[in-house]
Amino acid sequence: MKGYDTLDIAKAAVPGEKVRLWFATMTNPDCSSAGTMTTQVLTGARHGQVDISYDKVFPNFAFPNPRVACDRQKVDGVQAFYTAAADFHGRDKVVLQNATSEGRIRRIVIDINVR
Repeated sequence: MKGYDTLDIAKAAVPGEKVRLWFATMTNPDCSSAGTMTTQVLTGARHGQVDISYDKVFPNFAFPNPRVACDRQKVDGVQAFYTAAADFHGRDKVVLQNATSEGRIRRIVIDINVR
């Protein structure tokens, strides 16, 4: 379906320590905001806590994208963080959904290996 896709991510974490799972920005070439996003947790972690925050973040554009100059400054964005339970070791999973004001929806499936 056009406008909808799935992103699969693998992350590692340490029990009791906060780790950033994912982030996104909507950024114009002049580094201003290109729209709005909403992110929600569809499936929460079974062995930890997931937090979503809307913050200024450093984007990560790659050359030849003209927005690569924005990598040197913080822009509006959203981030997802995970903290595994202090006594947990093993696999956990989080599913997020990110929807943009441009009509794109992305499902983000994050497999977490807690060591």
